[in-house]
Amino acid sequence: MSLRPPSVPDKDTKPAIPARHVVLIVFDGVEAIDIAGPASVFSKAEELRPGSYRLHIASPAGQTVLTNSGLRLADTVAFEQLPMPIDTLIVSGGDEPAVRAAIVEHRVGEWLARRSGSARRVASVCSGAFALAAAGLLDGREATTHWRVCDQLQALRPQVRVQRERIYVRDGPVWTSAGVTTGIELALALVEDDLGHAVAMEIARTLALPLLRGAREPQLSPALQAQSAASGRMREVVAWIGTHLQEDLSVEAMAGQWGMSPRHFARAFAAEVGHTPARFVEQARVAAAAQLLVQTHWPQDRVASRSGFRSVDALQRAFARQLGLAPQAYRERERRRASPGRAALLPLK
Repeated sequence: MSLRPPSVPDKDTKPAIPARHVVLIVFDGVEAIDIAGPASVFSKAEELRPGSYRLHIASPAGQTVLTNSGLRLADTVAFEQLPMPIDTLIVSGGDEPAVRAAIVEHRVGEWLARRSGSARRVASVCSGAFALAAAGLLDGREATTHWRVCDQLQALRPQVRVQRERIYVRDGPVWTSAGVTTGIELALALVEDDLGHAVAMEIARTLALPLLRGAREPQLSPALQAQSAASGRMREVVAWIGTHLQEDLSVEAMAGQWGMSPRHFARAFAAEVGHTPARFVEQARVAAAAQLLVQTHWPQDRVASRSGFRSVDALQRAFARQLGLAPQAYRERERRRASPGRAALLPLK
């Protein structure tokens, strides 16, 4: 069975500029997912739109690179052998000693400072942001990195406006992403910027992503935080709620779904998750509705229905409780905050 993605209608995409050279910068100790995730996204984009991208895995000397998981990347391209012009430069991340060695010993930051000016855009995944900072590319800009080292980046480079609660940030031609798997979402955003929303969504479906998060989503999702202290059974409940928002999520219905009495279910959920079932469900529905408000042109009644609210009034009351503002006010605020070039929305159907 072929997993090749189906074709996407041309009307929802922009024509590709042939052979955009995309360069992934790697080094010994690099995080394997930081490379594999974006590489998979761009390769899927090339399948959908042949001639769109030419991907290069590059290292300072063109040597075999050993990732932090023990995987080896053979035949990487040396920096001096990269083609011109480079369209997109993406610096992968890794553990602190590996990133430091790349910057100090292999002078990746210096190389970026020289070559970035001729690239259309520059990006980083996770701690790769430190290489961009060393090159001076983040000075005066908003940027993010893995939540564990945001404070370190801010202390090291006070000129950077570090955004701790973002999965990726675009500031002009410079893009940065949070940790590890967010490199996939960063790459999807880059592809969407080039080829349109339909292509990005088709890639997301091909990669079986459960959700295509927006840039302003928190690095640590509420669901993940709720699961951190819960038992195996309650972790399953939390995950199930997130994928069944349109169903009856009353205590009685969920207790029956999981073979528990309503009273025992409510007590166990509150004790392990830290919220009552009703509060957690409302938070999950508000989060889903908030994303739809920003990413679509849908009217509020459709947003309410899709995120599990029975009426627009219920949606509005939940927004007032959770966010302190009306859905339309939230939509307008987030659209104003959106970075240039990120206004591609789901079609109204």
